Amino acid sequence: MRTFLINAWRESSTSRWWRTKAGHERLIYTALAAAVGAALLWVAIWRPLGDWHAQEMRRLDNAQRLLEWVTLNEGRARAAAKGAEQRDEAGTGSILPAITQAAEAAGIRLARLQPESGGAVSVSLEQQSFEQVVAWLAKLSDGNGVRVVQASLDAHRAPGFVNAQLRLAATP
Repeated sequence: MRTFLINAWRESSTSRWWRTKAGHERLIYTALAAAVGAALLWVAIWRPLGDWHAQEMRRLDNAQRLLEWVTLNEGRARAAAKGAEQRDEAGTGSILPAITQAAEAAGIRLARLQPESGGAVSVSLEQQSFEQVVAWLAKLSDGNGVRVVQASLDAHRAPGFVNAQLRLAATP
C-alpha cells in the first residue's frame, strides 16, 4: 500500500510541478503550507476546544456558587417549610376543605373551585338558590374563618336562583 501511494505521488502532476521548483522555492512553499496548516489547526481544533473549556469552567463556577448558596440557605428554607406546616396544623392553611364541606352541607353545587395566590380561592356557582348561597356564606364567615373578598351575583332565569362569582380568603 505504501509503495502504491509513493508511486501515485511520483506520477502525479503535483509531484512533477514540485520537482520543477528550485530549493529556495520549495522551502517557501513548505513554510507557507506549514503556516496554513497551523492556522487551520488553530481555527478548527484549538480555539473551539479553548472556548468550550472556558464555557465549562464558567458553568462549574456557577454550579459551585449555587451549591454554596443552597448550603447557606438550607436552614432558612427548612425553617420556612416547618413554619408553613405548623400554620397548616393550626388551621391557617388552605381554606378549600372548609369551603367544600360547608357547600356540601348547605346543598350547594360548586361549578368551579380554583386556588389563587395568597391563599384565596375563586368559586363559581351556577343556578343556585339565593337563600342557600347567603346561608352558606354566613356559615363560612361565622364558623370557618372564611371571608368574602369579592362577590358578583347575577339573577338566573328561574326566580330565586343566581349565578355567582366569589373570591374567598381566610379571615386575618
